[in-house]
Amino acid sequence: MVAFDSTILSLLLFPDAELRQGEQGNVVEHAHKRVTGLVRELEVGKEQVLVPAPALSEVLVTEGVDVQDVLTTLRGSAFIRIGDFDERAAVELAMRLRAAIKSGDPRQGMRITKSAMKFDRQIVAIALVNGARALYSDDDGVERFASTCGLATKRVADLPVPASQGKLFEERQDPGDAEGPDATAGGENDL
Repeated sequence: MVAFDSTILSLLLFPDAELRQGEQGNVVEHAHKRVTGLVRELEVGKEQVLVPAPALSEVLVTEGVDVQDVLTTLRGSAFIRIGDFDERAAVELAMRLRAAIKSGDPRQGMRITKSAMKFDRQIVAIALVNGARALYSDDDGVERFASTCGLATKRVADLPVPASQGKLFEERQDPGDAEGPDATAGGENDL
């Protein structure tokens, strides 16, 4: 099992979403193709994809997103499931936060809001308790916390660009007609 954060989910659901990285905000070329290629590889390997509920929330809060359409699409996939922030995830996160507080640097050097930090860490905790072997994320906060927890993270720019594209859970729309949000690295949506 692997887990996707909101950036990866946005790129999957919205073919025209752009991913920008770094201080200059450079566009990651072929971001949608890279993510759909990854999904195809996961489908062939019959591997489950976990979408932590906080990551789903970050996508759904974006202006212009059709909540029902996104939920229908995700529910229609046999290999994608939503991971809840349940009791096990709460305990996992509490133990990790205790350690971070005890170390004297609960934000781990990141300049992020407490809200963003909590979402990032919930995403990681949900991935951990559900047995994810990797978390696909372009969010620096998610990546840093995941690495301190021993969870491998992978960025879109590290994914290969596939040679050809087929159908991805029966693509709902022509990419030329799609309108979706920017999948800006950092996961900073207006929450």
